[in-house]
Amino acid sequence: MKQGRPKLIVAPMVDSSELPFRMLCRKYGATAAYTPMLLARIFNENEKYRSQEFTTCKEDRPLFVQFCANDPDILLEAAKKVEPYCDYVDINLGCPQRIAKRGNYGAFLMDDLLVVKSLVEKLASSLQVPVSCKIRVFPKLEDTIKYARMLEDAGCALLAVHGRTRDQKDQRKVRADWKIIKAVREAVNIPVLANGNVRHMEDVRNCLAETGAEGVLSAETLLENPAVFAGYRTDEWAKDENRTRDAELDQGDLLVEYLKRCEKYPVPWRMIRAHVHKLLGD
Repeated sequence: MKQGRPKLIVAPMVDSSELPFRMLCRKYGATAAYTPMLLARIFNENEKYRSQEFTTCKEDRPLFVQFCANDPDILLEAAKKVEPYCDYVDINLGCPQRIAKRGNYGAFLMDDLLVVKSLVEKLASSLQVPVSCKIRVFPKLEDTIKYARMLEDAGCALLAVHGRTRDQKDQRKVRADWKIIKAVREAVNIPVLANGNVRHMEDVRNCLAETGAEGVLSAETLLENPAVFAGYRTDEWAKDENRTRDAELDQGDLLVEYLKRCEKYPVPWRMIRAHVHKLLGD
């Protein structure tokens, strides 16, 4: 990812960072985006899964295609299928959910760093596009720094850091630790993206200033407000502030824009339904 103005990036979200939503966010300021997390083994074996879960278009760039896996050969096979259509192949090392624990992927690979190293090395030595990783932090800072340096040494070209541990799943109760992200940024020689605590553009500016990161990722905030990177806020955030353009954008209008993109780029109904609930209120 070239140096320049900070990158404002759509984070990977299961069933939610699909093509029409990515394109909506790009219209409103997102400069890059991740696909939803894709299961590498199923991606290789199931053509229907591939065709439904991974769609893109020429305007959908820069693009990170994210996979979860614990077998280097299976991961490489999946990565080869998307290599022509993306700018990075990303390894999910941050999913903290029970399904990731059962499948032994995501943040639960933090318990087996040799496997993590083998995944990164396999892709870095075999692909024409760079490899990126998205991680969570360890409870101890020194462990996180060692982890980040190991990933860099294995061939990771870009690192996205979610400033919460594997056990800190509820973002409403636990704020992401930007100090840890800053420490990682200072410890490695590859671009670092910050993830966590971004509700509006003031947060983006504060995060970039405090961490020194090359960009920020947003997930939950974008689901409620896909125009956050353009400087808009939802009514909830605009009530007590100057009601300039922050209050002008209606979430219902955003939903209509999203649905029009779904007509152009069809996706499974479950993805559409999730966005309807988020934009109109759960």
